[in-house]
Amino acid sequence: MVKLIFNYFCYLMGWTPVVFWQIAATRFLDRTELFQPAALLIGGVADLTISAVLGIIFLYLLKYTHHRFRWIKGAGFGLLIWVGLFGAILGQSAQNKLHISSTAIIVTLFAHFVFGLGLTLFDGLFGGRKIKQ
Repeated sequence: MVKLIFNYFCYLMGWTPVVFWQIAATRFLDRTELFQPAALLIGGVADLTISAVLGIIFLYLLKYTHHRFRWIKGAGFGLLIWVGLFGAILGQSAQNKLHISSTAIIVTLFAHFVFGLGLTLFDGLFGGRKIKQ
């Protein structure tokens, strides 16, 4: 949700013409369908599912690498996801179907950075550990 809130804020500010759910829907739908309500549903399910799986993977990463420097690990994990999923897989279909500007791509970079920090924050809040570690 942290990533989506950041993305929607940037959308409201006019820094990006689309929300992540539309970007996620580019893997499933044609260009003409991306601004329909069904695209938000399809993209939302895809984005939330992937985000949940990535959150679980991050928790295992922290479990096996310990919680030292977890803020750096969270930020790095978010940026790795941005490069790996958005840059390599999703970005190409989104660029071909939505013609995303460089400003909008920078928004996605910062949103994934925020996503990684959010994972770290929620691990500290709900994982039974102090946040200042």
